[in-house]
Amino acid sequence: MTDIMPEGVVSEEVELTDKQRIFVDEYIIDFNSTRAAKAAGYSEDSAANIGSENVRKPYIAKAIDEAIADRRKRLRIDADTVLWKWWQIANADYNELSSVRRVACGYCYGGASMDEGGEPVIDPSKEPDVDCQFCKGEGSPFVYIADTSKLSPEAKMLYQGAKETKFGIEVMTADRMKALDNVARHLGMFKEQIEHSGSVHQEVSNLTPEQVIERMKQKQDEY
Repeated sequence: MTDIMPEGVVSEEVELTDKQRIFVDEYIIDFNSTRAAKAAGYSEDSAANIGSENVRKPYIAKAIDEAIADRRKRLRIDADTVLWKWWQIANADYNELSSVRRVACGYCYGGASMDEGGEPVIDPSKEPDVDCQFCKGEGSPFVYIADTSKLSPEAKMLYQGAKETKFGIEVMTADRMKALDNVARHLGMFKEQIEHSGSVHQEVSNLTPEQVIERMKQKQDEY
């Protein structure tokens, strides 16, 4: 059964039911109203409708806003902190994690270095020999993977782990373009404000890319 706000009662003064309190706590985990309604004990059949109704009720929406504010206070998180983290990711260099480098081929610096199969062995510790008659100073390609314990703060934000595959080591990273998109949204370049009702309002800001960069430089000075 859908919770009904008593007629004539001011929304701010309505006390949440036990189910509504659970709904609020669950909703701020992932902002999925249907899942939150199910977790609060509403039936599978009614969860979607009740969840959608709950986030539109002023007194529940107020409780959700207060719960989010309390969580931010506990974690000491504000919009600028989140913005700064996104900016670090957006400006991190993938090459700091892994890159393709040109190194000395098996014939550089005189004489051929061969493996057991008779193939030339490259030397990643040396630059290509500009006088090499075989590679003509171009060297051989070598895939470099960084020691992730020695990354810069920006690269650590970018790094999402690594795993062994049949093709070798796969380095997983955060999406820099998504991070930059989030920075732009935070600064209002193409602002999206999503209300609890689910409606979306879009507006265009006059912020230029130069202003974005200047704002981030200011944040860098603070951290």
